[in-house]
Amino acid sequence: MTTPESIVAHRMLDANLNRSMEGLRTLEDIARFQNLSAFQESYKTLRHQLRAATLGWDPSALLASRDAGNDVGRETKTAAEASRVGGLKDIGAAASQRVQQSLRALEEVAKFLYPDSASSIESIRYRAYDCNAQFYLAIQKDQIFLQQAQLYVLAHCQLTLKQFQQRIRDISQAGASIIQIRDKKLDAVELIQFACAAIESVDASTTRIIINDRADIARVTQAWGLHVGQSDLTVSQARLLVSPSTVIGLSTHDVSQVDQAIHAGADYIGCGPTFPSSTKNFDEFAGLDFLRSTSSLLQSKSSNLPAFAIGGITLENVAQVMECGFRRVALSNAIWEASNPAHATEKFRKALGPLS
Repeated sequence: MTTPESIVAHRMLDANLNRSMEGLRTLEDIARFQNLSAFQESYKTLRHQLRAATLGWDPSALLASRDAGNDVGRETKTAAEASRVGGLKDIGAAASQRVQQSLRALEEVAKFLYPDSASSIESIRYRAYDCNAQFYLAIQKDQIFLQQAQLYVLAHCQLTLKQFQQRIRDISQAGASIIQIRDKKLDAVELIQFACAAIESVDASTTRIIINDRADIARVTQAWGLHVGQSDLTVSQARLLVSPSTVIGLSTHDVSQVDQAIHAGADYIGCGPTFPSSTKNFDEFAGLDFLRSTSSLLQSKSSNLPAFAIGGITLENVAQVMECGFRRVALSNAIWEASNPAHATEKFRKALGPLS
């Protein structure tokens, strides 16, 4: 078919196929370099499926119809197209819209020229809609905040609610970036009450609240994050239960688990236990060698996955942790049970120094 109409239609297919592929590659790279492996794999799969769906199209007709130099659309750019001041969120949103719009155009024109491929493109378009919606929410997590977080405090709820709120407020104002609510003794109603009190007690611009283990509590309270261990829900299972924007952290105890955490799409990891702790009992300690190995692994993979050393860390031994390449620590008793939690928080902040 070489009628003027078919040439225009092939030109539309060529332009929109390129636009779709470019948008999918942009989204894939955003996911890849933010360690969102599940989304990276999803966009890669969509890209390959689109290529497979269009294999029956005439490549000669597509190339022959191309006329970028005379494309009148080149001169009709809007101001919004020239601005990405919102960073990756703006880039991702623009790429998502480009993919969705171009896939619709491909589907419609394919019905005319290559009808056998139209249904496949329609299916890809719907999958892209879902993936884009989830991805946009995921990149709202404020990755900058997570990358800058250094001091992570684990808090139990064995205080009166008033005492608990005051302690949360004190350590937040003293410089704790993340506070995890962890208490196995409370029932769900009580845990929700304490979690909500913690969220209300902090300024979210400086401190975020994470719930340990309980995906249901994290979802109900709309906490910023959820932390899971190796014997809890997997990261992918947890994501089915919480909001797409929820940060999910994972405990790791050896290098293979760190590698698995990277591929599972964990937003951060806890690494330990580093030293003996009065909070948890372990038969073995991963120790400082584990921290060194983790630091090397993350560096070798060019990964910016935030890693927090945990387990028995004190002001007396934190320098050893830092020598292993860690400037992020998670602490329990050293701050939460200190005689002056705010003062202890300030001392740790000073000891850790800047991240870079």
